[in-house]
Amino acid sequence: MGTRRATTIGAALLVLISSTAVRAAETTIPLGARADKIDVYTARQGPVALVGLLDEQSLAIVDLTSRKITGRIELGIRPLVVKRIGTTNLVAIGGPASGNLVLVDLDKQAVARPPIDLESGIFDIAADAARNRIVVTHPAAERISVINPKTGQVRIFPMPAAPLAAAIDPASGNLLVTLGGSEVLGLAIVNLDNGELIARLRSGSTPEDMALDLTHQQAVVLNSGSNDLTLVPLGNSTRGFRTIGLDWRPTRLALSKDNRYAYITSGDSDRLQIVDLEAGRIVQTRPLGRTPTGISLLEDGSLVVAEAGTQALRRITPESFGATELAPLPPGSVAGTITDITGKPVTKGILKVEGRSVPILPDGSFLISKLPAGKHLVDVQVPGYPQFSARVQAQEGYVVTDDIRLPPRNQAEKVNGIGFISDVPQYSDLLARSLVERLSNEDKSRRVLLLNGPLGPHPEFTQLAPLVKDLNLLNRDNRYTDDLEKLQTIGRSMGLRYIVVTQVQFSRGYNTSGDPILNTLLRFFVPIAIPSFTPNQLRSQAVAVVVDLQKVRSGDKATLFKSDDRDDKGGGALMEEEADGLFRQEIVHMAENIDNQWKQKNPFAG
Repeated sequence: MGTRRATTIGAALLVLISSTAVRAAETTIPLGARADKIDVYTARQGPVALVGLLDEQSLAIVDLTSRKITGRIELGIRPLVVKRIGTTNLVAIGGPASGNLVLVDLDKQAVARPPIDLESGIFDIAADAARNRIVVTHPAAERISVINPKTGQVRIFPMPAAPLAAAIDPASGNLLVTLGGSEVLGLAIVNLDNGELIARLRSGSTPEDMALDLTHQQAVVLNSGSNDLTLVPLGNSTRGFRTIGLDWRPTRLALSKDNRYAYITSGDSDRLQIVDLEAGRIVQTRPLGRTPTGISLLEDGSLVVAEAGTQALRRITPESFGATELAPLPPGSVAGTITDITGKPVTKGILKVEGRSVPILPDGSFLISKLPAGKHLVDVQVPGYPQFSARVQAQEGYVVTDDIRLPPRNQAEKVNGIGFISDVPQYSDLLARSLVERLSNEDKSRRVLLLNGPLGPHPEFTQLAPLVKDLNLLNRDNRYTDDLEKLQTIGRSMGLRYIVVTQVQFSRGYNTSGDPILNTLLRFFVPIAIPSFTPNQLRSQAVAVVVDLQKVRSGDKATLFKSDDRDDKGGGALMEEEADGLFRQEIVHMAENIDNQWKQKNPFAG
């Protein structure tokens, strides 16, 4: 993967070359408030920036030639995103704390119409002036809104996950929208005429920003979760899917006029990263002011950056890049530990990367030194394990820690079985055993296994059992967490298409009213009722989560099957053994109920 850096700024940053090599001074414009996403356009008097001021809840119109704020419009919302609608005089503005979409008339420098209430916070806005529509993403509601800015008419389309960044293909009018979380297929293409999901394409983790490269028919997606760029081919593009690692956690993105370079702010590190998309590598990093966020490109090739920390706009001219040659990026190192699937360090093996062989030390540790900045593919060879490849990322001048976990020793060839895992609370294993017995009798064509029974783990599950210790599969919204990956590893190793996780919750109520006849006889002698503490009022709830390991992804809504049972008679006074027996009877009834639900809606038919 090693590449030689360009020896002149003309080879590395062609788009930013000026005919003069004189460094032009960078300029800053105080805003007096923090800002995030910005938009720019060219007016008669010169370039103008549209900046949403978060603290002041207003829109600032900034003349970049005179370096003055020429207009300030009160919005009534905290404006995260500002988007001009084509070449019109209208600007659409929204923010995550309010569901109101505000339209501003630039000519009148006033709000054009009453805010449009979309009932959920706004993360991004895409405008299609030719088709007279605006698209707004609502991550919390997992939907988008399509608005006619003239009439205020709103259409709502659900999304398969939380929508983040949005862009519209001007040729087809289709929407490209990124989906939050670690979803593998994190870029969706949507037909805005009817809300149809046309395609889902690969991306990185938490794709917060995106730009369309129409020259090369690709989407450039900025992934803050996986700390990289993904180049996603679209339509008739002959290019393949590519990933470019970044040195610093990214915030926002802009492309050069010829779409060769990506300019990326890093709000956490106060830096600008410049990526050559053709070469697939970082060609320059440079410091900015505190907490740089939004970034836009002007017609003359200048960059405009919003700096939330300094509460200012910074304009960076092409000459400020072209003054000197690019300094070579110092190499980095990656250190870590190789562990097996249970987390135990391996004792021997080698790593192959960049044409070199690096030994794994007896304690499982490794050190790969002198790696160029960026992502690298490492071939891991450990005796007794299948060879596989892992990605590591080197950062310029730093030693990065990146542990690598080996896959299972064996990979199943046929994957259609069903495995049951019972949760820790008492009686969950009984529910799992009852369901396993029912399914085994009803479907002889596939394996149905109890992975962790009362007699210990299934023999094939023994090496994998540590993966489900402290398993936290669902969040409070019943969506899969990243622990889903642990179940997918188990499924690949044991040939399981589905894993069912069972849980039983139970409670005891006590009858404290006592025997009414006895209390009547004794009321003249004992002026209180004598309770009998009978463990009656028994309540149980069974839950079975059916996980289709080939279809679901982290963040998807889980499929739950539930059943309740109760007993109001209970056993004799203080006889917990009788209550235990009644609980077990309830579980048998609930297992039958869940099995009947499965017969009506077969969750194993994938």
